[in-house]
Amino acid sequence: MKKLKVSYTPPLAIIISVLIWAAVVCAVVYFTDGIWLPIGILLGLAAYVAFSNMGTTVEFGSGSVINCKYLFYKWNINLENIENFSYSIGSHLAGPHSYSFDVCFHYNENGVKDYYKLNTKIGREDIRRCMDGESSKLEIMQIYRYAERLYPEKAKGYVQPESIF
Repeated sequence: MKKLKVSYTPPLAIIISVLIWAAVVCAVVYFTDGIWLPIGILLGLAAYVAFSNMGTTVEFGSGSVINCKYLFYKWNINLENIENFSYSIGSHLAGPHSYSFDVCFHYNENGVKDYYKLNTKIGREDIRRCMDGESSKLEIMQIYRYAERLYPEKAKGYVQPESIF
């Protein structure tokens, strides 16, 4: 069983980290009558940043199930139930050089199309590797290659990410 750490943060964890930030700020305001509000905001922000940047642990290599864990939140990606999977390089508005390498697993559950997405932050050097055909050096690509070995008919390869505009 292979174990990797990717920078993916599930949407539920983002919501929980915002709630933790708000709880810390409210607790500081409540117990100090608002005097320490700036300190509370900074403590809440530090808790938010720490919680949202922990990363997801991904285990694969034994059967067709990829196990994912973010702190106490666990989920599985069963490759047998996946319609197709692909990878892409996404650009983000967070910064001028903010990119991620995304692996998406598309499925259809009860007539509703959805997908699992695992990603990791990458830099210019990683993008150069991808352009030179050396994307296999990225750890997250090992997840895609593993799924591709098991289900080559479901692998779509690189796809152009949809524009946000």
